[in-house]
Amino acid sequence: MKMKKKLASVLTVIMLACSLPWQAQAAAPIVSNKPHKAPVATPPAVSEAQPVKAVPEPAAVKADTAAKPVAEVKAPKQAKPEKKAKKTAKKKSKKTKEKQSKVQVQQSNWRLKVAQQKLQVLGFSDERPSGRMTEATSTALKSFQKQHKLKADGELNDATYQKLTWEAFAKEGIPKVKGKEIVSRAAKYKGVPYVFGGTTTKGFDCSGYVQYVFKDCKAKLPRLADEQALQGIFVTQKQLRPGDLVFFTTYAAGASHVGIYAGDGQFWSASSSKGVILSSLKDDYWKQRYYGARRVLITNGEVYK
Repeated sequence: MKMKKKLASVLTVIMLACSLPWQAQAAAPIVSNKPHKAPVATPPAVSEAQPVKAVPEPAAVKADTAAKPVAEVKAPKQAKPEKKAKKTAKKKSKKTKEKQSKVQVQQSNWRLKVAQQKLQVLGFSDERPSGRMTEATSTALKSFQKQHKLKADGELNDATYQKLTWEAFAKEGIPKVKGKEIVSRAAKYKGVPYVFGGTTTKGFDCSGYVQYVFKDCKAKLPRLADEQALQGIFVTQKQLRPGDLVFFTTYAAGASHVGIYAGDGQFWSASSSKGVILSSLKDDYWKQRYYGARRVLITNGEVYK
């Protein structure tokens, strides 16, 4: 038995001795013939356990007890939409008033210039018309006002201007020809065809027809409608009398068509579509295109407001 135990221990020692080289070989690293890259070093991750250094607060930021109160910057108050609208409306109204005043000044200057021309025609002044009130103009107006029993203040008021234009017209207008005579001659050429530029009974255009009728009555008028519109004095539709001239805006701006007022809201003219014809001022076509009227016959009388 003792021998068996000795043999078993010897065998165990031998087996242990034989297994050691194999364990050492298994633990050795595998070496390759190929070159290999050096391992890249990675920074150690910051673990939650590692303490993180606190970032110091800026010097300006301190405890509430030590910090000075910062002044609040108030945003500018925005104007209410209503106030803005009112301001805009005021600006617009101011500009409109300025424009109107400029127009009124221009009109008054033009009116004064016309008055100076009439004073010259009537022999009250030899001053050149300028549209500016001068001492000579004021003196001439006073003389005219005294002669016609108006308020002699030397100012160009409505009454003075109206009387002045009439007296000058009475001197320059067409005398001794009556409106009924003009209307009678106008009707005589009813049906004559329209011819652009026509001035004879073979064919008339509107202003050529009017000029021809007045010439028939030994009265002179310019050839064109816009020139005829500058003759005589202005009258309203309510003031119209037979023989007055009525003007319309048709193919061109301003007075581009003319006719002879016949009474009862009707007028004679050379129509481009029907030739010489009697038309009504109340017709939609003529009503929409009415431009104005002028009195060229002195016998039709003075115009009163």
